[in-house]
Amino acid sequence: MHLKTVFGNGAMAVATLILAYPAVAQPVPAKASNACIQRTAEEMVVATRDITVTGAGPVDPENGVRTLFMRNKVNGQTANCRVNTIDGTVLSVNVSGTGTNPPTTPAPPVFPASPTAGSFAGRGKATGAVFGTGRQADAALSFNQTRRFSLSLAVPPGNGAQIQYQGVINQISNTVPSNPNSFFIQGRLESFASSANKLQVVKSTGSCWIEVFDARIVSVYCNTGFPASSAQFRGMVQF
Repeated sequence: MHLKTVFGNGAMAVATLILAYPAVAQPVPAKASNACIQRTAEEMVVATRDITVTGAGPVDPENGVRTLFMRNKVNGQTANCRVNTIDGTVLSVNVSGTGTNPPTTPAPPVFPASPTAGSFAGRGKATGAVFGTGRQADAALSFNQTRRFSLSLAVPPGNGAQIQYQGVINQISNTVPSNPNSFFIQGRLESFASSANKLQVVKSTGSCWIEVFDARIVSVYCNTGFPASSAQFRGMVQF
């Protein structure tokens, strides 16, 4: 009886320690949080700068999957992003609601207007498609008054890995009212050409999101209906 009582007291002591000293929350790897910010921005069709991570659930010890809690800083819309914290692969994004705190005043008029035609460049890092986990690349965008656009991502000096997208602009909106060369494009893809197939043009459906800041391409995400042909680009504001 005496031994049983001692064991019971020891077990209670261990339980008390567990309650008193919970496991320290595991930090979210930057690769995983950045991937969730990108995908959530795509699902909400907003700029990545509008999305933030507000919290995270526990890590599945078997596969490293974790749910990150996302929020649109502009209108309060939220989402849950399931991501593999080991390799940064986003498994799903579930957007909830339309926002709990939308702006109380109408958006200011866009002035001056975004350009209706032009050519823009960027330099940064491309991933996906023929670029794998990431390559330094140049980006080039051109569009005309008929709202047709052409976008290319290429490893300098341009004779290596590259991919080109062509399509139609669905929406173009100014992001800095005082700067007509800062804007966001949402486009519908019609074809692409990749160095993986000797730049042969392939017809494809899909979408492109392109962000230009101060005449520099700073963000690109193009998604096609073909495997190994979707690419992302993160550019520098100045170079």
